[in-house]
Amino acid sequence: MFFYAQLDENNICIGVSQLSSLVESPNLVPIDGLDTDKIWRKYENGQWSVEKYEPQTTAPLTEFEQMQQQLQLMQLALDELILGGGL
Repeated sequence: MFFYAQLDENNICIGVSQLSSLVESPNLVPIDGLDTDKIWRKYENGQWSVEKYEPQTTAPLTEFEQMQQQLQLMQLALDELILGGGL
């Protein structure tokens, strides 16, 4: 078996694959195994970056995501009240 990291146009790993044969492609980098920790890391000069470059979305939030954000903000406010002795 052959393992590859799939790179996007910015040399950021967007997936790992296990293939049954050797493949030559500019956007596939051979790796030792199905190492998913390489996903979102940049491959430059034969080295993997320490930092990850996770994609940022510009899609509008769904109603559920908006409610999740509101709930998180309310939880933070409640935590501050409790820890600050307000309750």
